[in-house]
Amino acid sequence: MTSKSPTSEPIGIVIRMDAVRRNMRGLVPVNPLFKAAGGAVVAIALLSPIDANAADCTSNPTPACHLTEGKKLIKSDPKRAAVELLASYKLDERTDTLELYAAALENDKQYALAAETWERIVKYRESEVTAAKESKQAGKAAAAQRQLTAATKSVTKLAANTAKVRIKLNPGPKPTVTREGTEVDVTKEIWVKSGNDDLLFTFADGAMANVALTLKAGENVRVDAPQPTKAEPPKIEPKLEPKLEPKLEPINPQQPDVAMQQPAAKPLPIGPPETKPSNTKRNVGIALIGGGAILAGVATTFGILASSDFSDAKNGGCDDDGNCPVGSNALDLAERSNDRARIAQITGIGAVALIGTGVTLWMLHRKEVKRSSMTINVSGRSAAFAWRF
Repeated sequence: MTSKSPTSEPIGIVIRMDAVRRNMRGLVPVNPLFKAAGGAVVAIALLSPIDANAADCTSNPTPACHLTEGKKLIKSDPKRAAVELLASYKLDERTDTLELYAAALENDKQYALAAETWERIVKYRESEVTAAKESKQAGKAAAAQRQLTAATKSVTKLAANTAKVRIKLNPGPKPTVTREGTEVDVTKEIWVKSGNDDLLFTFADGAMANVALTLKAGENVRVDAPQPTKAEPPKIEPKLEPKLEPKLEPINPQQPDVAMQQPAAKPLPIGPPETKPSNTKRNVGIALIGGGAILAGVATTFGILASSDFSDAKNGGCDDDGNCPVGSNALDLAERSNDRARIAQITGIGAVALIGTGVTLWMLHRKEVKRSSMTINVSGRSAAFAWRF
């Protein structure tokens, strides 16, 4: 007899026996009463499931639980397996678990994220090889070297399904960039799927822009970051004021005509006394020019350092576009050159802004000093004009 439940498939075993007894003539049925009792079915039901579905680790979120479930699902449901293995790795950061996570991503055809994960594993294995060699543990070093070789081969294998892009950022705050819902480091080379892939940019003001990519396998190109799109201000409809009809008053024939009467002359009010222009704008302008000169010096220094680092990176194997061998010291030099060049660019822009503002304030001060003033006095029968320079 078998029974089924929504979550398991327990197996029931029923033993049906016809009571028998042995006598001298052989096996013969026992008396009808015992036969009825035996024929009523003596059942041994094993009701506990032996093939349960995947356990739920929500109530017991341990690394071992997530790891076990991820291993079970790595071929049948690689997407779910990747979720479980990543949860296990976050609770217990083991490189072996990260390798299983990368394998699940490959099975789920998330090639870009898989290549990025294998690249992290290569760095971890390289550090393990170095540590084992420094501690003079030959056996451990050999095992780590084998694991490093396997991880490197996995990265190489994924080159048939991936490409790389480098983002040229615009001045200002860095945007958040995601690929298939996973955030990537915009300051480094980004793995993408060959063929068609997308990068989603989210800027500090909340604006978003999607960049569609179409690349061949193994390509490494530079992509300009999009400019954030500014929302158009809402249109405000002008409020129409009601037109007022002019009110016509009746003409009084006895009213005296005052059109020809000359109004009494009144002197214009004398304006406030002229004040001496302040030197605040001049002083602030000079200070800003000095600060801009200092920033210009900083920008020049970082520019020279960036150029020197890039020359060293090229000597170490990098090409003119900054493509460097994986795991080489030249890659670090190229990244440092990019960072210093970016600092030089930002400080250079700041220097130009400070100097421009300082010169503007100084010119405004000069204009105030040279501004002329005019005085007008009008009496009933005369007028006087005075210019002061």
